[in-house]
Amino acid sequence: MAVVEIIEAYDWYEIQKEGLGLEFLNELDLFYKSLHRNPHVYSYYDDPVREGKVNRFPYTVIYEVIETSIVIYSVFMAKQSPDKKRTF
Repeated sequence: MAVVEIIEAYDWYEIQKEGLGLEFLNELDLFYKSLHRNPHVYSYYDDPVREGKVNRFPYTVIYEVIETSIVIYSVFMAKQSPDKKRTF
């Protein structure tokens, strides 16, 4: 699901302005790097699931830390209905 959401966001931003989709991916990459350094820094959405905000863009990453792995469930657009947030 998260991959589809990322592709859709990239495509939408590219339609708005060429290169903006790449900027979104770069910010998402920075978020992932931060997440890998300290996955417990972000707050709980619904224990044990956590959420963290992407800089510059209205997206939240919904994830869970399972042992030594980080499972990304959703890259959620904050303007969507919150009911759609937890569809994993």
